[in-house]
Amino acid sequence: MTALLEQEIADYTARRDRLVDAIHAFIHWLDQHEGVDGDRNLRLLDGAEALRRDRLTLAFVAEYSRGKSELINALFFADHGHRLLPSDAGRTTMCPTEIFYDPQEEPCLRLLPIESRLTEETLAHLKLKPVEWVKLRLDPEDRAAWPQALQKLRETKRVPLPAARALGLLDARGEDENLAADGGVDIPAWRYALLNLPHPLLEAGLVLLDTPGLNALGSEPELTLSAIPNAHAVMFLLAADTGVTRSDLEIWQKYVHKHVNFHIAVLNKIDTLWDEMRPAEEIRAGIERQVQDTARILKLPLEQVFALSARSALLGRVKQDAELLARSGVLPLESLLAHKIIPARREILCHAALHDMEGRLAGHQARLAERAHQVSRHLVELSQLSGKNRDMVQQLRDEAMKEKERYEATAERFRQLRAQILRQGEELLALLSKENLSALLADAMPGMESAWTTGGLTGAMRRLAEEAHERFARAGRMGHNIQHFLHDTCERFVQMHGFKAMQVPALDLQRYRQRMEALVREAEEFCRDPANLVLEKRFMIRRFVAGVVQEAVKTYSLAAQETDRWLQLAITPITARVREHKQVLDERLDNLKKILANAEVLQSRMLEMKQELATLKQSRAELDDIAHALP
Repeated sequence: MTALLEQEIADYTARRDRLVDAIHAFIHWLDQHEGVDGDRNLRLLDGAEALRRDRLTLAFVAEYSRGKSELINALFFADHGHRLLPSDAGRTTMCPTEIFYDPQEEPCLRLLPIESRLTEETLAHLKLKPVEWVKLRLDPEDRAAWPQALQKLRETKRVPLPAARALGLLDARGEDENLAADGGVDIPAWRYALLNLPHPLLEAGLVLLDTPGLNALGSEPELTLSAIPNAHAVMFLLAADTGVTRSDLEIWQKYVHKHVNFHIAVLNKIDTLWDEMRPAEEIRAGIERQVQDTARILKLPLEQVFALSARSALLGRVKQDAELLARSGVLPLESLLAHKIIPARREILCHAALHDMEGRLAGHQARLAERAHQVSRHLVELSQLSGKNRDMVQQLRDEAMKEKERYEATAERFRQLRAQILRQGEELLALLSKENLSALLADAMPGMESAWTTGGLTGAMRRLAEEAHERFARAGRMGHNIQHFLHDTCERFVQMHGFKAMQVPALDLQRYRQRMEALVREAEEFCRDPANLVLEKRFMIRRFVAGVVQEAVKTYSLAAQETDRWLQLAITPITARVREHKQVLDERLDNLKKILANAEVLQSRMLEMKQELATLKQSRAELDDIAHALP
């Protein structure tokens, strides 16, 4: 772990924590000034908790023996003084390995037996069932013993050919090439590994995903449907001496480049090209040509292609050899991680939450300013009444009564419209509800599960996507109508009662619709892949369908959360402004009535209003402090 990466992750964490603290301060302010509202607080707390749980995920993808584990060791775990993940010659990590830190659990390695592939349960569901995993405790006081425990990640087991076929673990090269002399087949012992380690970068929210080679990726659709697409950056490793091979290009085209990640190509093992009998300039020129060829083939900018030696980088760190470390070529990659990838994730993380908080704070600041304006205006009016006769006060009372009646008529129309909008909002949320999705899946699943041909699966997927597309389109239209109604209502209050202009945000579900369309493309590519004709058909279709359903459920859930948040942001501010303006009119009328009954009330009412102005000023200052604390 470098100081550069550590500092950037620390900045990332600090900004996230400042935003979470601001949300909690805002909740406290709301409780003090507007009373406790369980639903409102729960929504805000859910947002704060989502920020705290946010993770920055780096996925390492490559064919076997490209040095993924060694690069992870060099980048993040060199401070152990030895290799943490197994990275000897040949195949090392045999199963996908997720490396993270969860303070609620002791340091451990959890391993999911390969036989779990025979069940219908997805990896996401199995992660919630500890009983299904083999757990190895890692003693935090004996870190030197960790590497030996992690050798479990290399384990394979020999099974009969039918068992390997039933597990869907025979690759497209044909069964004969997988057979051992005794007629058995070597397969990974574990399907997935979860490695929980106390480490500064992991504690700050970094997650590392070490994936095995081509066959493991192809046989585990959840990796290609969810894990890799959801990673914030993907490091694609190649061998420096060979460049982009056919199997490398297959992985790149099928699993990496089509997803919207930040892609980095790493030509590893440049130390194999170091030759004391060749001029250094010639070696550098050869490596540079390989970098340029890789960028051209993968269609990547040159600044996203790196040539390095993970082995030399690890050795340089462990031995504190600055010259070897610099020669390894790892420092430019670390600089990219620190200066581009981590800050980019920080901006993405904070943008939505900041926008939401800024909008909420601005709304309350505007309401406080409006309230202070009305109170000041009324205070001036009362000060001008001093010494006035009873008839003048009566005239002002009559005018205030007429103004209130006009406002009541407008407010009543708003209440009727609001009831209509709330009904539309309920219909909108129902359209994106779990029940609605369940009905949609119930119609599509029989066709998907019974698809003995890949064409049948594609057809079923297309029908599912078309239905989902139509639902998102309907949701968009309903959101537009609600926004239109609210905008017209705001304009009416502005024109008739002097409200300050209010902006009604728009509902944007485009990214969720695009995600459903991407799932269809995944299905079409799955069906066009010749490898899926070799693998046991029924098993792979069932596994793929489970992954698609899981992603569809996640997409709908996120869309529903976004819609619910939008409804609150769109409807709540104008409702509060309407209610508060009525309160101002009621107070003004009440003051004039009391002054008519007893002129001595005037001074006490003016004093109360001056005190209210001071309270409003203090409340506004507290809100301003929260706003200034935002990162």
